[in-house]
Amino acid sequence: MVKRKLQIFLSSTYEDLIEERLAAIEAILAAGHIPAAMEQFSPGDETAWDKIRAWIDESDAFILILGGRYGSIEPESGKSYVQLEYEYVFEKKKPFFSLVVSDKHHEERVKSKGLSVDEREHQEKYSRFKNSVKERLCGFWNDKKDIKATIFQKLPEWAQREDLVGWVRGENAASAEVANELAQLSQENRELRSQLSMQKQEFDGLTFDELVKILRQKPMSEFLKSTISLYFTEDAMQLYNDPEKLKHAGDLFEILGAGLSLGLKIEDRPLIETVREFLESQGLVTKEDRGPYTIFYLTDTGRRFRNRLMASGDLSTRIEKFWTIGTPSDSSQEEKR
Repeated sequence: MVKRKLQIFLSSTYEDLIEERLAAIEAILAAGHIPAAMEQFSPGDETAWDKIRAWIDESDAFILILGGRYGSIEPESGKSYVQLEYEYVFEKKKPFFSLVVSDKHHEERVKSKGLSVDEREHQEKYSRFKNSVKERLCGFWNDKKDIKATIFQKLPEWAQREDLVGWVRGENAASAEVANELAQLSQENRELRSQLSMQKQEFDGLTFDELVKILRQKPMSEFLKSTISLYFTEDAMQLYNDPEKLKHAGDLFEILGAGLSLGLKIEDRPLIETVREFLESQGLVTKEDRGPYTIFYLTDTGRRFRNRLMASGDLSTRIEKFWTIGTPSDSSQEEKR
């Protein structure tokens, strides 16, 4: 059977759980799967809920991280987007797991971070929602380690389920002859359709290989190499433990991937301009100015490109096939693609 990378929809509130969501995304990536997060919609966006549902439909499973906030309200239902996501998952009968902040840890967070991590405006709605979450399959978290440990436990279980299609590596795509043989088996047919869909994807009119080539044409600056580690946790930096591997905009996109999935808060102006030039110009990243700082996050195109990239194999495979530049093997790799 083709090795699958599951797409995991990660649901949570935004500003009060930035570190916790980043820890969850790093754990999903470390386990070899693909995180998806949709909390970057502002209240009143009439297209937000349609996009969220479409993304949940695309995902294989769902993880909720619930802290002390209820979240932004969807205007029509009067419920928070987080609650709507949770209820929609039950409607679609997708695998799920929830992590609820423990009462003790919530009190500690309020003492250290203030009332910004505690629900003030919709306390009754939050309480009802939290109780409904606790009545179903859930665990409790006291720190980021609990979140990571739970994810490392759940993902292998989900990866064994034959009903979850996931993403598959493009090099495993079946030929027409094999497709005819697999036509009698529904599971293999689903995998084949997923592979073919990935191969036909376009990203703002560009194929995957064409966009890879464009990103590889933008060299990384020494400034960016020296400052990139200031913005990421030690776990995230393990993706690129050798600074010399950071050579071009493709490398930048990959190392920023986890943060961009959530919304990356950047205050350093030179780095903002680097991100804008390399990624925003290609339609992969968009930005939202919030007073003294700017938040960058993935566009729909950027999300699809990142998922396609993650389905290409592990980091060493991607470096060998796509990211390496200025080496003797570069021209031969270009010809093979």
